[in-house]
Amino acid sequence: MKKQLTTALIAASLGLSSAAFAQQAGSTPGQPAPAAPTAPAEPAANFNNADLEKFAKVQGPLQEIRNEYSQKVQSTQEPEQAAQLQQEATGKMMEVVQESGLEVQTYNQIAVALQSDPELQAKVKSMMN
Repeated sequence: MKKQLTTALIAASLGLSSAAFAQQAGSTPGQPAPAAPTAPAEPAANFNNADLEKFAKVQGPLQEIRNEYSQKVQSTQEPEQAAQLQQEATGKMMEVVQESGLEVQTYNQIAVALQSDPELQAKVKSMMN
């Protein structure tokens, strides 16, 4: 149950973060993300620069995974295969986040906070350049 919740949260947050940075990256977001559960946004002060830099650093690799799997999902006619591909993509994205040294929960908190904190958005975007 906890793994399913974590997977759902990161999938939703990854979709949200992709939308938040679509203009910055000059790309369009892939498939629409599932509706994210409502969670209280963490104040920007609670995120240290190291975590924000890790968050910014993984955006490129995560976008590559999104693009790759978006094409695969769109090309399949089988709903079960599409669901399996989405799970595979989520697993790869979780690996990328964890390998960066960032906890998935922290990644999700930053992604949610970005949706309502323009100051935090600007800070993370500057780290992506």
